[in-house]
Amino acid sequence: MNSSELRRAACAYLGCRGEVPEELFALVDGCMEEARSLAHFRAVAREYTAPLPFLRQEPYAGFLAGCSGYALVAMTLGAEAERRVRALMTLDPARAVVLDACASALVECEADAWEECLGPARTYRFCPGYGGSDVADNAYIFRELDPSRIGMQLLPSGMIAPQKSMAGIVGLGKRAHRTCENCMAAAGCIYKKEGRTCYPEKGC
Repeated sequence: MNSSELRRAACAYLGCRGEVPEELFALVDGCMEEARSLAHFRAVAREYTAPLPFLRQEPYAGFLAGCSGYALVAMTLGAEAERRVRALMTLDPARAVVLDACASALVECEADAWEECLGPARTYRFCPGYGGSDVADNAYIFRELDPSRIGMQLLPSGMIAPQKSMAGIVGLGKRAHRTCENCMAAAGCIYKKEGRTCYPEKGC
């Protein structure tokens, strides 16, 4: 992974805009190194050609339009970084916040790199909760993949534990990258209002 892109992604999670102070870069770099040392990235996937019932509704149907198939994916960075962030909250809150942002950037970049095994003709990852979809739809993905075998747990709220975990859908047979133009949440996007994006502008 490109360290400068990871740094930029972490700064985006921190809400940084414009020129970033050198001292913050130093803190981000230190926390990213710690996040890497705590990470135990694991992932599972399964490919399909016919849509499961929950994918026949919007926004999933629109997302998968033009794809020849899709993969359900689930991935986690593990719980170690989350436990470290929790411990730092009382000892060094500022470092805790930066470490949390670094772990978020790291799991996204690890997931993007891992998804290369799905082939070059693929979309970006679309997770329940995006674009007006329901986070409760994570239950369908858990039912298919059983991510408990890599340490993931589905909470009653539909959220996932550990926090640095994701479950989603990747379209196959079509290339599509994250852009603000094709985002289904663009109209009410808080990132767009602040002049930034929710994703790294270059790959990690």
